[in-house]
Amino acid sequence: MTDTKHGRPSLRNSFVAFAVFLAAFYWLVVASYPSFFIFNPADDSWGIRQATLWLSLAGWTMIAVIPAVVLALHALGRSKWLRLLPVAALTWPISVAVNQILLYVRDGVWYVDYLVNHPIFIATDILLPALLMFLWWELREHHGRHELASSR
Repeated sequence: MTDTKHGRPSLRNSFVAFAVFLAAFYWLVVASYPSFFIFNPADDSWGIRQATLWLSLAGWTMIAVIPAVVLALHALGRSKWLRLLPVAALTWPISVAVNQILLYVRDGVWYVDYLVNHPIFIATDILLPALLMFLWWELREHHGRHELASSR
């Protein structure tokens, strides 16, 4: 951690700033493409797809909220919440993948062209979850080493 007495940011403040950025970024993408994120799962008549669409709604809401909260809590010294990070990071991309597979089974067509037509979704569907998993891995490892060192 850096010294905050001389106006330099601390690692803790960086986590809070990153948490705010993550939440703002995701909500701005949702606001830019509301029809992609906000829909009624009951509009699909196929029961299994309805279930995965509900999972998608839960997934994007989780990835838009939970990482920011978990990182802010971590900055406050509450590291036990880190265990929620992989769930929040992976529910959305897994639900997108399952939905893509179900659409292929039903229609015989892959609908992944949205990644080319709207490349911002590469960030929301692939890069952000991967970054959150990397961050979770690093913080978990660091937290484990810190606990081990403090117990000696």
